[in-house]
Amino acid sequence: MRPSIAKKLYYRLTASLFVLWLGVVASVAWVVQHEADEVFDSNLQETAQRILPLAVHEEHLRKLGGDFQRFEPADHKEYLTYQIFDRNGVMLMRSHVAPLTPFPVPLQLGLHRTEDQSFFVDASKDGNFWIKLAEQKSHRKSTLNDTIKLLLLPLGALLPLAILLIHLSVRSVRKSLGKLDQELSTRGSRVLDPIPTTALPTELLGLGESVNLLLARLKGALEAERNFAANSAHELRTPIASAMAQLDVLREALSDPQTKGRVADARAMIERLEQMTVKLLQLARVESGMAFNVSQVNLTSLCKMLIRDHSFRSRRQVNLTMPELPVMVQGDLDAVGIVIQNLLENADRYAAEGSAVQVELFAEGCLRVTNDCTAISEELLPTLVNRFVRADQSKPGSGIGLSIVQTILVQCGAVLKLRSPCDVNGRGFEAEVCFSTD
Repeated sequence: MRPSIAKKLYYRLTASLFVLWLGVVASVAWVVQHEADEVFDSNLQETAQRILPLAVHEEHLRKLGGDFQRFEPADHKEYLTYQIFDRNGVMLMRSHVAPLTPFPVPLQLGLHRTEDQSFFVDASKDGNFWIKLAEQKSHRKSTLNDTIKLLLLPLGALLPLAILLIHLSVRSVRKSLGKLDQELSTRGSRVLDPIPTTALPTELLGLGESVNLLLARLKGALEAERNFAANSAHELRTPIASAMAQLDVLREALSDPQTKGRVADARAMIERLEQMTVKLLQLARVESGMAFNVSQVNLTSLCKMLIRDHSFRSRRQVNLTMPELPVMVQGDLDAVGIVIQNLLENADRYAAEGSAVQVELFAEGCLRVTNDCTAISEELLPTLVNRFVRADQSKPGSGIGLSIVQTILVQCGAVLKLRSPCDVNGRGFEAEVCFSTD
């Protein structure tokens, strides 16, 4: 499967957007974590400095035996827990969920961290009382996770929307390429008009102008080739006819049989040259696109006329089988006539000595021409529609008859099928043409 520019652009833009968004989320998460650590550490220190004086005051009142109302908070989830110690490290009080054993950090001022908790240790001014304030790291992690989730949440909603917008944008850009591709697909040896470049974007303008320049050069070259073939063939017909007439007069004037034979050989060579000239004229007409002029053609009458005309030039018998009603097909009269004439000549030229050529006409618009000959190999059969390819080099011919037939049929929308062998004896060659009847 060939790669698609549109698919590549679509997938790469989508992947780039996804990676870019993840990169932004990762950057924001790093910044949030850094800033959150600073805020939480500051809050930890501030809270310790607030709790310690209150705890010291409560301890003094307890020692003095003062009557004060003790505040007992209700059960709640504590993110911060503390322990109060004296100078000797004896625990004096703690928060209601703090452990009975001291926190695993020394009585040293400052921040301390363990695998699961962050601590801040502070002391009163006289150094008689110390506080260890602890915070679970899971609290910070949950805060960071919630922040990342909030950042990723829009990605789930915006990514499909972004993918849709990318798809619409790529499809819009693809239209320009599609129009250019459509214009180029209609160009061929028959249609070499320049492609319109007014609607092309700037990136494709240079390509369009280069293609138009190439089409102009190709059109000039093909026209020169066609004109040369047509003019050369036309100019050769008159001297060839004159030469054949002179050879006929010369042969009648000669009495030596050997000399007459040489004149006959010379006339045969000129006849072959005449056939080549006719084929060149046909080729020039076909290359000009004559078969594009489609109209209703009476295939029955045309076959009868061409078979009768062929009988004047060949002694081989041609058997015609056709339906009772006339067969009408779509095509150009002259072009279809060239097709039938070439098929008849090809079947006659390569048929076995003494055999007949079979021509079958079907009501569906198909014409089948069959002869008896040595079977053609499977490798050679598809190449017979190429120019200057012949099945038997010992037979006279130009090798462009079936090429002309194929070119005409492509222009008028018909189909050519070649088969060999075509009978039960493993012999024969069959050419079937199916014209459009609509």
